[in-house]
Amino acid sequence: MISAPLAAALESRRSDFNARFRLAAQRYPQLDGQELLRFIADAVSPLAQAVHASHPDAVADVVSVAYDCALQLVGQRLSLDAGRYAAIPETWREVFPAAAAVIAGQPARVIPALTNAAHQLASTDAADASRWIRSLQGLAAQCATPDELLMLGQVVAWQCGLAHYREGVLSALGSLPAALASTALGVESRNHESTLRHLQDDRWFDPAQSSAEAFRVVRSAGAFRGFGGPFLQPPLLKSSDEGWLVRSGDDYWFLVADAFGATLHRSTAEEWNAQPERKANHVGTRLVHEGKALDMPGSGPITSSGLSAGAIGCTFAHSHRILLVAVK
Repeated sequence: MISAPLAAALESRRSDFNARFRLAAQRYPQLDGQELLRFIADAVSPLAQAVHASHPDAVADVVSVAYDCALQLVGQRLSLDAGRYAAIPETWREVFPAAAAVIAGQPARVIPALTNAAHQLASTDAADASRWIRSLQGLAAQCATPDELLMLGQVVAWQCGLAHYREGVLSALGSLPAALASTALGVESRNHESTLRHLQDDRWFDPAQSSAEAFRVVRSAGAFRGFGGPFLQPPLLKSSDEGWLVRSGDDYWFLVADAFGATLHRSTAEEWNAQPERKANHVGTRLVHEGKALDMPGSGPITSSGLSAGAIGCTFAHSHRILLVAVK
């Protein structure tokens, strides 16, 4: 259903919006007018109504930006509630109205940024896009500026599996109000500084988890391509700075991981060949480190291992998974 604020904004610039549609249709052959109307009614209307409640003078600008983004999403088949990218329309419906006061100030910046974040989460198999939406929806109203909202979106995305955000988030967390950062991290404000220090010092620390034994499996990454993973063959790895280089057949990746997730990024044969092999101590399925031994739950004997970022990565003869064992 199209809300009254949205209907007024569309009517006031009808000819302009129609011209934009015709131009977009030349760029996106799959642009469907009926799907655009459905998406606008379903995903833009709640935002327009929420903006009207707090900043009525901003509705026209917000709708204009949202319309252009909607053209792109519909034209690229990213507006659908079913399928891999369902997090995008869900973000528009759930997060945008909660963040309406902030979006009203800089719609051209915030709407595309949050849409791109939802797209990246939906594109990352190990990420929990639904959790990101729920968390950001609950926190958005506490943000006073676009900078706070977008920074908070990165913090929550990191916690929901985008491990490669870690360094950027930790360096910027101090710019958020302590109360907001503490809420996002799930700790009391009085523990804010000590939590930040602990996160900086220990890649495998999660404030939401009680302390655990140091020598333990903390993360798995990868899977067989036939089951939606990246690997056609059981992988091998080498330790590198702040992560691991991974090879599977003729494909190469760089693995980044921490307490919140693990992400694989494309690498090259040149990077793999240039990296020396530094194995951890293992025999069969048993991993040994500084006097501690752990029988690994992988399939078959360990085929490669390497220490990096406070953890030992292991691959196995009959498995497409990589297991990571925290050593501190």
